[in-house]
Amino acid sequence: MTDTAPGLPRLGTTLFSLTLEQRKPGRDFASLVNEVAARDLGPGLEMVAFQSLRGWPRLSDEQVREVRGVIEGSGLTPSCLAINNDLGLYPGRLLSDDESYEYVAVQVRGAAALGFPVTRVGVETSPATLERLLPLAEELGVKIGVEIHAPLTIEAPPVAALKELFTRLDTEWLGFIPDMSSSMRAIPGAVDDAHRAAGISPELTALTKQLWAEPGPTMAKFPELEQRAAEHGAGPAQVGNLKMLFTMHGKMEPERWADFFPHVVHVHGKFYGIVDGQDPSIDWPVVARVLVEQGYDGFISSEYEAHAYSDRYSAFDQVRAQHDMLKRLLEEQPAVAAR
Repeated sequence: MTDTAPGLPRLGTTLFSLTLEQRKPGRDFASLVNEVAARDLGPGLEMVAFQSLRGWPRLSDEQVREVRGVIEGSGLTPSCLAINNDLGLYPGRLLSDDESYEYVAVQVRGAAALGFPVTRVGVETSPATLERLLPLAEELGVKIGVEIHAPLTIEAPPVAALKELFTRLDTEWLGFIPDMSSSMRAIPGAVDDAHRAAGISPELTALTKQLWAEPGPTMAKFPELEQRAAEHGAGPAQVGNLKMLFTMHGKMEPERWADFFPHVVHVHGKFYGIVDGQDPSIDWPVVARVLVEQGYDGFISSEYEAHAYSDRYSAFDQVRAQHDMLKRLLEEQPAVAAR
């Protein structure tokens, strides 16, 4: 597997990038993993457990052997297993603290059995639950990372509470997983395809992009978006679709990722398309500089998410393009003295 230079962040792929590919007839877990390897899109391999593993989180011993066998046979390196904390699992109530702990704990055990060194949870996993999970993470040798995804920023109260927890515990087993959706510089062009399919006029799309680009927190712009979209004839369903641009694409300055260190355990290389070797939506030159300056040498999982908007492009080709771009950017960075 092609790798970056020693001491730099390593590259990889999450199978979530291949969501549309996974749906094609004849596709299965083994064929996806093997094609990722054959196309040299490793060495890291991440996947979403509930998406890729039938019966998760209670796999049989035979299933565990099969999954491990596929990954080991491919030559890829398990990097991160995305797990869930489904607080709304039962109608009419949320999971109790004990239920939440057990729900995540069984998945951390499953990740360990499969050979994954890091798990990803969402910000809905409370600091108290994470602290309770710490002894298990230490025992199993599996890190638990909280994904920081749009619209979250470093200033968001849940993020501040997590940073306080990680600073107090000062442990390698709990931390953050930055997702670049929180620090975008433009709405991806693939959105236009989705809006046309949904019957949203180009004028409404342009209006939403204009409001998104204006200063201020994206979520705070909901009232103005509702009013101005209604003036353009948008119905409730279309307004809801437009609001997704504000919740899925954050505007935190990419330099602020430095504030999440030294508590970063994995990185999600979210992107929506590479054009002529560049990413129009995410300032990867700045992100690459931050990661290298912070001495991060863990994995960046390429996470192609334009499949949420359009099936026009090959996810495999897009991940290849991002890998080429990231390897170049990372290796262009000045060397940093060992910390």
